[in-house]
Amino acid sequence: MFLDKFDPMARTSVKDRWAILAKWDEGQSARAISRQLGAPLKTVRRWIERYTATGDVKDEPRAGRPRLLGAAAAQQACALLLGGQHGASKSVAQHLHASGHVRKVVDRRTVSRAARKLAGESGVRLRALRGKPGKLLTEATRRKRLEFCRANRSRGWGYTLFTDRKKFLFSYPGSKVPATSWVVEGTRRAALTVNHPQVVNVYAGLSKYGLTRLHIVAGTSGDKSTYKNQQGRGARNITMQEYRDVLKSTLLPEGQRIFSLHGISSWLLQQDNDPAHKAAGPEVTQWRTQHASRVSVLPNWPPNSPDLNPIENLWGYLQAKMDAKGCVNFSEFKAALVQEAGSIPRTLCSKLVDSMPRRVAECIRLEGGKTKY
Repeated sequence: MFLDKFDPMARTSVKDRWAILAKWDEGQSARAISRQLGAPLKTVRRWIERYTATGDVKDEPRAGRPRLLGAAAAQQACALLLGGQHGASKSVAQHLHASGHVRKVVDRRTVSRAARKLAGESGVRLRALRGKPGKLLTEATRRKRLEFCRANRSRGWGYTLFTDRKKFLFSYPGSKVPATSWVVEGTRRAALTVNHPQVVNVYAGLSKYGLTRLHIVAGTSGDKSTYKNQQGRGARNITMQEYRDVLKSTLLPEGQRIFSLHGISSWLLQQDNDPAHKAAGPEVTQWRTQHASRVSVLPNWPPNSPDLNPIENLWGYLQAKMDAKGCVNFSEFKAALVQEAGSIPRTLCSKLVDSMPRRVAECIRLEGGKTKY
């Protein structure tokens, strides 16, 4: 897209210039090229004339003082900024001077402009991002994700119960938070919130045929756990002993009920790599023996893979529902959460589980990298 309006010679990228000439070589008129590319007619004619006269589309030398960053320094600045090891533009400016690319330490804005211009000539736009960076996957994790997805690319996921633990935050007591708010441009939407919200910590399982009931566990505000941690004190979070009870009283019987209702006798229990989940193997084996069940644990689930678990999307949907409810107090919030989870549309559950082949395929395409899910 051409953005040049007042100074077309300065703002037309090298990529756009060659696009003009490619169409001109095809025999198209300047006016036709202008219409197709959305470029000013004056711009099109200038670059055709320049190429006809010089055989190239390089910028002509300009009068005035020489640039503080030459071509080599600008290329190095671009590489350093994108590499990230030398910080932002101010640190890069100091490194360029220390490495002999420039005679003096230039202003950080000079570095930014030079890098953006160089990238723009190749049709690439650079942006400076701030805030908390995303989690980078290690090479070992990427390999495990890739191996898992390749091994399961043809699996039928309709026989799997996807499980996870989630802390639901009571962040907006008495304040409804709709999914969309209309505001005057330049303002932000806001709602009353609390600095340290109370939480409901739950386990549940998602299948193609619906969601299990919620199982509230340690870590829920106001609940005193009867389970002990390794130091013998009351647990503040899930322990292996409590997870055994989650399996026996909720995930296994609920999974058996859901799949049996649809004529499925053999199914898989998916879980992540939380240390407490090591209790699943013996419990599932015992459950099979006692209940004549054919349930197994899905093997080799890779670490750091919430994007491969469709229940994560369900959690987001449910949290948004709870934010919009505007519960007055925590007891009301807790009761409403259980009720809202019980009314999750089956069509949503089916849609999320049916996305698994696409998630797996995308992970394979990205060589184990993070997917859009």
